[in-house]
Amino acid sequence: MKQEKIEKDYYYHIFNRGINSGIIFQNEDNKSYFLKLIKKHLTGKVNILAYCLMDNHFHLVVKILEEESIVTQAFSNLFNAYAKTYNKQQNRTGTLFERPYKRIHIQNEDYLKRLILYVHKNPENHHIVKRFENYEFSSYKNYLNDNNTIVTNKSYILNLFNDLENFKYAHNSDLSDFENLTGINDTIKPKTIKSKFYKYIQGLQDRITSKLETIDGKATFKEDLWKRTEGGGGRTRVIENGRVFEKGGVNISGVHGKLPKSMQSYFKVGDVDFFACGLSLVLHPKSPMVPTVHANWRYFEMYDKQGDIIDSWFGGGQDLTPYYLFEDDAKHFHQTCKSACDKHNPEFYPKYKARCDDYFYNAHRNEGRGIGGLFFDYCKASETMTMENWYHFVTEVGDSFLHAYVPIVEKRQALEYTEAQRNWQEIRRGRYVEFNLVHDKGTLFGLKTNGRIESILMSLPPHVQWVYDHQPEAGSDEEKLIEILQNPKDWV
Repeated sequence: MKQEKIEKDYYYHIFNRGINSGIIFQNEDNKSYFLKLIKKHLTGKVNILAYCLMDNHFHLVVKILEEESIVTQAFSNLFNAYAKTYNKQQNRTGTLFERPYKRIHIQNEDYLKRLILYVHKNPENHHIVKRFENYEFSSYKNYLNDNNTIVTNKSYILNLFNDLENFKYAHNSDLSDFENLTGINDTIKPKTIKSKFYKYIQGLQDRITSKLETIDGKATFKEDLWKRTEGGGGRTRVIENGRVFEKGGVNISGVHGKLPKSMQSYFKVGDVDFFACGLSLVLHPKSPMVPTVHANWRYFEMYDKQGDIIDSWFGGGQDLTPYYLFEDDAKHFHQTCKSACDKHNPEFYPKYKARCDDYFYNAHRNEGRGIGGLFFDYCKASETMTMENWYHFVTEVGDSFLHAYVPIVEKRQALEYTEAQRNWQEIRRGRYVEFNLVHDKGTLFGLKTNGRIESILMSLPPHVQWVYDHQPEAGSDEEKLIEILQNPKDWV
């Protein structure tokens, strides 16, 4: 494995094991002594954010405080000092640790958070203890008390998790896709479509929420980690009462377990297990001149009694719900969708645009929810498309979202509006609520699989009106919108 260069002010995962996977800590005294040497040789050179000492390997999560030559020498002194004492104690000679020690540059805070969880849960994952909280030689307990330890800058890490309670709760996350961090393999690669896609939506959530916070300039996303009793969980991020966004959510989840009876009937299958993951977002801007937007990208698997996949597919899409129609915005949104589709198949855009118009339709109102975009589901392996092909298509669409929506927000957010226009926005939001609660399959699936109610219903706007038999004035901008909603248009 090519070794990362160590640079000042950056974060790294430092890990190593005994030569030929041999034991490096024979007993608790060895581990205690190694921690003392860490404090002696690394204090002032690095900040220790997390650690775990196992019998034949160790993990350190650090921030570099000095130049590479100083830090490299400090680690060398640490390992040499320990090896010298250990060899003498065990009456052995020769190299103790594999060389060179391994290091991975931590490039974002999401990775840092998951790495800390992984390090703390290492003893449980290796079946050394039944529960990671009971292990004495990891830094987990250091975060629960104020004792003088080698862990520094605890407040930074706790802030990443929002607070101590969320930090403790997050340690129940499923990290099954966060593999190969012990140096056994040289690269970190997901082994399956589901783990690769779940990793993708985690990164996409970070990109989208970061960009939206920049646009809003006032509000930030509140993160809520949750766990599903039957298996899995998710990461909900909600923004409220901002300068631009009145309410919005960008959520990811990965759930698994026995497929509920109601969904067995829906999918026409027997007693099977399932896995489902996806990213779902809804944004309700404050101004009626800025459209509401919805998007989701998801993956689903079902398994037989032996755990083999019996069916799998991708789904998703993105659609726009304006309150006042700006044709340039509609053309831009649809052109971005078309460009993403055309890279994979020129037949995709007209096909999935039509499906979007059909799906996001309030049949009881005889009108569309918005002006559409893309909607695709049950995208399965075929003679022309492998699951890998579908993965690349769905992630292409996911990557296009910010390009489709952000320019519209930036163009319309400063436009003035009247109280009457705000009332119209709230009346149209009522139609949005009706669709989500009456027709939407995603809402239905979440409710019938014991999904998290707060995350499922985060799509509902905060201020809504239902006015009896409301009709827009003839020839008004409001009537113009209704005409388009009742007669979908080809925008590109």
